[in-house]
Amino acid sequence: MTGPMQGRRLVLKGGAAWFAAAALPAFTVGCATRTTAAAPRPFEVRSSAVDHVRLAAVETGQRTGPTVIFVHGYSQSWQSWSRQLDDPRLAARLRLIAYDLRGHGGSDKPLDKDAYHDPRRWADDLRSVIDSSGAQRPVIVAWSYGGRVINDYLAAYGDAALGGVVYVAATSTGDRAGLGRSFGLIRGMLDDDPAAASAGTEVFLRACFERPPSETELQAMKNYNNLTPVAVRKLLGGRPAAYDAALRSLRVPVLIVHGDQDQISAPAMSQYTKSLVPQATLLTYPGAGHSTFYEFPDRFDTELLAFVERTRG
Repeated sequence: MTGPMQGRRLVLKGGAAWFAAAALPAFTVGCATRTTAAAPRPFEVRSSAVDHVRLAAVETGQRTGPTVIFVHGYSQSWQSWSRQLDDPRLAARLRLIAYDLRGHGGSDKPLDKDAYHDPRRWADDLRSVIDSSGAQRPVIVAWSYGGRVINDYLAAYGDAALGGVVYVAATSTGDRAGLGRSFGLIRGMLDDDPAAASAGTEVFLRACFERPPSETELQAMKNYNNLTPVAVRKLLGGRPAAYDAALRSLRVPVLIVHGDQDQISAPAMSQYTKSLVPQATLLTYPGAGHSTFYEFPDRFDTELLAFVERTRG
């Protein structure tokens, strides 16, 4: 594209060199005290979406095992899933894939509204990750804003190519009843002053946990959250969350996980999901906040493994 719109459609690129040099070392911070699996292998996916964004991704575990694809939340990164990717129990049985959403981490960062408000682009991104990996009926694990991504996919393509879906405090409706008491802290992440936005990011991150991470872990999280530019964060908001039909059409196994102390997405969000997917199993984690998979990784990983095994019949 040329002319005045060219600047608006600028794409910020993380670059493969950054991805290899910066993303992987940060991965180990969150799991320093655990016996770990092999470091994840980075790869790239060129999306089939109309703008063909480049998506940064990682893979670990058994190439021939059942595939799990992790979809992170708002302003986060594939690194959010460190405690799953680093779990030797999962790596010994499963093929684990995670990727940076468009606008996040090491993925391309278009700066036009359509790149984030067109649901088909989110759907095509996820489909491209599935197709490029050759995964057969993968289980998709979607956290928070990642719920929008899997629901965009379901609205576009249905669930025929999936083995199952795990919703983790995942967005299923735009109704304010689904928002937690601290959701408004997101406004601090949108300040045009970089220092203020970084400070706001830290405040929001702290509200994502009932069991807080260490200061070292929190700093690593803040670093990869800050890779999502404020301009992108602003573009992520304001799109409808009309997913009732997509959720009602689900026929594959579904697991829903929510912390009972979640300040970002109220438990009512997952209860709404359950109301539309009656065959789903809803698990509530007592004493957990918005990040159940990080706060209670042993329980989460055990239940994830059991769920994947059930989907295989």
